[in-house]
Amino acid sequence: MERLIQPDEEEKLYDTLKSYYQKLYPGIEIKDEELVLGPNELGDLYYTFPGFEEMATFNEKVERIKKAIGHGYDTPLILARKGEKLIILDGHRRAVAAWQLGQKWKALVLVFPENHELGMEKQIQGKLSEVFSQ
Repeated sequence: MERLIQPDEEEKLYDTLKSYYQKLYPGIEIKDEELVLGPNELGDLYYTFPGFEEMATFNEKVERIKKAIGHGYDTPLILARKGEKLIILDGHRRAVAAWQLGQKWKALVLVFPENHELGMEKQIQGKLSEVFSQ
C-alpha cells in the first residue's frame, strides 16, 4: 500500500520545484509564502490535471487521506501564486479531501510575478469546487 507523503518530504519537493522553476524562468524572482486556507479558499484553488496514473486511483486515495486527516495528517499543499490566482502544483488529493471535509489546510506557495506567463496555466481544469462539485 502506498504511504502518504510526509511534511519533510513535501518541503524537499517544494525546494526542488522552486529550483526547477528558477531554472525554467531565469531572471524572475520567485518568492515564498505560507498560507492556511479555509474550505472556501480551497474550493477556489485552480485545479490542474494530475496525470492519468493519479486519476486511476484518485477517489480511493482521497478516502484514505480523509481517514488520515482524522488521525492528524496535515502535510501541506504546494501551490503557485500568480496575482490572486492560486494553482495546485502538488497535493491534489489532499486539497480535495480537506475541501470535502470542510477543513483548513496549510500551503507552501511559490509566488511568481503577476505579468509572467506560466506553462502550468495551460493545465488548469477549473477551480477545485467546479471540478469536484458535490
